[in-house]
Amino acid sequence: MKIACVLITHLPLKAELRRHPELVGRPVVITESYGSKQVVLDSAPEARGVIAGMPLQEAVSRCKDTLLLQADEPYYDSVFDEMAVSLEGRSPLVEKAQLGCAYVGLDGLEAMYDGEARLITSLLQAVPHQFNPRVGVALGKFPAYVAAVTSSGGRATKVPEDVAGFLKELSVDLLPLSWDNKTRLHRFGLHTLGQLAALSVGSLQAQLRSEGRRAWELASGVDPSPLVPCRREEVVTEFLTFPSPTITRDAVLTAMEILLARAFTRPEISGKYVRTAVIESRLAGQKPPWIRRFGFKEALGSKERAIFAMKSRLGAVLLPGPLEDMKLTLSGITGESGIQSSLFSDVRKREQLREMMRQLQALLGCKPPIYQMKDVEPWSRIPERRQALVPFDP
Repeated sequence: MKIACVLITHLPLKAELRRHPELVGRPVVITESYGSKQVVLDSAPEARGVIAGMPLQEAVSRCKDTLLLQADEPYYDSVFDEMAVSLEGRSPLVEKAQLGCAYVGLDGLEAMYDGEARLITSLLQAVPHQFNPRVGVALGKFPAYVAAVTSSGGRATKVPEDVAGFLKELSVDLLPLSWDNKTRLHRFGLHTLGQLAALSVGSLQAQLRSEGRRAWELASGVDPSPLVPCRREEVVTEFLTFPSPTITRDAVLTAMEILLARAFTRPEISGKYVRTAVIESRLAGQKPPWIRRFGFKEALGSKERAIFAMKSRLGAVLLPGPLEDMKLTLSGITGESGIQSSLFSDVRKREQLREMMRQLQALLGCKPPIYQMKDVEPWSRIPERRQALVPFDP
């Protein structure tokens, strides 16, 4: 399948520069948090030696004059969503990968656009010119991504038939590996994809474990992963602006009640139930917004139940500053109106497990990292072969 990779390099940085032009030319570093650990999400060229995925402590030691910004992920996601929607107007097959990278299926579209050149031009025009998009075309997602990375802004590159030859001189940093594994490869003197492809699969698996085989296949130009079109989730959004910035809890709760009342009268949600609510507010004089996500234990079908559930969660929350506005987003919309239980205890337990997984997914915003042990070779004398840890699927 012929695939195009439409790429906006440094999307978080470009989004911030579009919103705050005064940051142009400054050593901006955008950081994100993973628990207690902070890493670099993106950085400006002026922040020399700093790259994405680097621990913040190392980034600051390399560039001491950095201007640190906390990542505004909802804003970056909205910019990326606009790009994906625009691309869906060109092709029915659009997959959203990492932030700023989308894959587009091209099969059968050349005749509609009177040739491949016009089709690629249309993809470039689907993204605002200030983001300087790049396009790569290949028969697999990874080669298409590499072609897009090596293209100059506003242009496209098509991968030749010798995919391995096209990749061999390029850096291993292009592989979708963790920061630690990329560092390990460089310490072994493996700096290019060609050097990686020349090794045996077993040696890579011994060092990189689960990422080893995947890295070897991609370095060899093999990427059989299918194109998975993104599914549009139905959401309901309401918004209001406070007359003046407020920090009182009563004003926040009143605004939340008003937005919930508006949302549950919308025809899109009438007679339906929701599993997730998100409130987002801009802070006076500060850039990152204040965001709270609410995952409901049961799908709620009325504003009264939603208000009760959200009020109880906001009881002990301290506001970080005066709020200028509030946006409410309801998602996980479903048409279910009841739960039918089974007479059999084992079936009931499985239904309860499924409900628990749905609640966790609504709360976390992704598939819960829950696993279970399954017998593989229970007769084996080697303990590690008797059972395997697999993702939990009730």
